[in-house]
Amino acid sequence: MDAPRPISTRWLAVAVTFAAACAACGATFRFVQISDTHQGPALHQWRYRKAVSEINALPFPVECVIHTGDIVCNGVNSPEVAGVAAEIFGLIAAPKIMCPGNHDLLFQYSDPTNRFLRSAAAYETFFGPLAQAHETSNALYVAVCTESIRRKDAPDLPGFDPLAWLEERLSRSPDKPAFVCTHVPDCDDYRDGSFVPAWENAENLAAWRALLARHPNVVAVLAGHFHRNACVAHADGPPTIVAPCFASFWQRQAAYRLFTYEEGRLSWQDVYVEDPPPGTHINRLGFAVDPADDSPPPAHPVDTAAETNGG
Repeated sequence: MDAPRPISTRWLAVAVTFAAACAACGATFRFVQISDTHQGPALHQWRYRKAVSEINALPFPVECVIHTGDIVCNGVNSPEVAGVAAEIFGLIAAPKIMCPGNHDLLFQYSDPTNRFLRSAAAYETFFGPLAQAHETSNALYVAVCTESIRRKDAPDLPGFDPLAWLEERLSRSPDKPAFVCTHVPDCDDYRDGSFVPAWENAENLAAWRALLARHPNVVAVLAGHFHRNACVAHADGPPTIVAPCFASFWQRQAAYRLFTYEEGRLSWQDVYVEDPPPGTHINRLGFAVDPADDSPPPAHPVDTAAETNGG
């Protein structure tokens, strides 16, 4: 893989910041968010590997790297796809957590229970629990699956209550800045000339936002799914900040997000990942190879089409 270019040439800084309502606001630290890698297509593997290499080479420590879902492109049941995605995520040197997205926990209205539960079990096999946390001396980072509560007709996941888990975990660290990460933003999406609710279940959305409002140390909700930047303020509780994606759908360029928390305020910069030169042959593992040496495609077909209602 190519050595990363100086990241200062590819930073896009965002000036918007948010004050944190918590006692521990004097520290300065950084963390990274990646989202919507949609592993499966070879270009996505390339982008993901290159970003991991760059993150590992950052000239300062990062407290945590958070993947906010759509890790794979509908291939969570495929060892060739999910196994490679887990391997690449494991290459990250910093502490790391993740949560699944809608392309990881597949939902089908004609078969809402079996397909959803099967994919949840496969996700846990390759990537671990549906809710994960990492706590440092400075902050608390949580990544929680909300697919079972945001969809109107989704079944409960056995033994997993996202709201109860989040309430209990936040309650253990009330005096630290907390960053709550999930895949689908808890706000409306503006597309095709109108606002569309990203969460179908309005009752669960209200319960989620009320829970966040009870914990004033939550600095922000960090999400993906939209495949573009967004930042939404709420009347009560923390803002929702949406990161860019890695997937090439809609001609998107890959980027990861570097957050800085300093003097009680949060800001961020998007670091864009350059694609390989035109004509580069990339194998299914994400490496540039001679076409004659390419490995065969995955044994299990993967649907690489993005959902029409979001990433």
